[in-house]
Amino acid sequence: MIKSTKVHGFTLIELLVVIAIIGLLSTLAVVATNYARAKAKVAVAQNDIGYIAQAINMLANDTNLWPGQQAVNEVGSGSSNEICDDGCTFGLADDRSGLLDHVAGEYSGWDGPYLDRELTDPWGNTYFFDTDYQVDVNNEPCGCGGGGCVNAVVVGSYGPDGLRNNLYNCDDIISIITR
Repeated sequence: MIKSTKVHGFTLIELLVVIAIIGLLSTLAVVATNYARAKAKVAVAQNDIGYIAQAINMLANDTNLWPGQQAVNEVGSGSSNEICDDGCTFGLADDRSGLLDHVAGEYSGWDGPYLDRELTDPWGNTYFFDTDYQVDVNNEPCGCGGGGCVNAVVVGSYGPDGLRNNLYNCDDIISIITR
C-alpha cells in the first residue's frame, strides 16, 4: 500500500504576517542605525572640539594670545572677534589664527603647529572660536532652555543644521574655554 503524503503550504495570510514582521524589524533596524550615526557624528565633533581647545590652550601658554591675537582669558563683548571660515575675516586654519602656522612676528614665543591639520566637522563645516558666544546657566547656547545668558569663550561646531554667520542655535556643539 502506498501512503499518501499531503504537502501543507502557507496560506496567503501567514505569508503576509511574516512579511509584515520582517518589514517592521527592518524599519526598527534602520531607525536605530540612523540614530547611532547621528550620535556618532556628535561624538566626533565633541572630540575634535576638545582637540582644538587643547591646541588653543597650548598656543595661549606659549604666546599669551588666543587665535587672532586676542588677549587670553578676556571674554569679548563686541563684534569681529570670531575665528571661522564663513562670514569671518579668517578661519582656524589661517596663519593669522596661529594654530597651524603663523605670520612672522605676530605670535612671540610661538612653538607650533598646535594642530596637525585643518578640521571640518562631520557635517562638512569648519569649527569656530568665539570670545563672545552667548551661553545660558546650563552652559548651553543661549535660548535653549536655561536663562541668564552671558558671554563666554567657546570652540564649537555649527552642528547638523550648519547655520553660520553668528546664527548660533541649540544644535551647536560647543566647549566653553572660559566664561
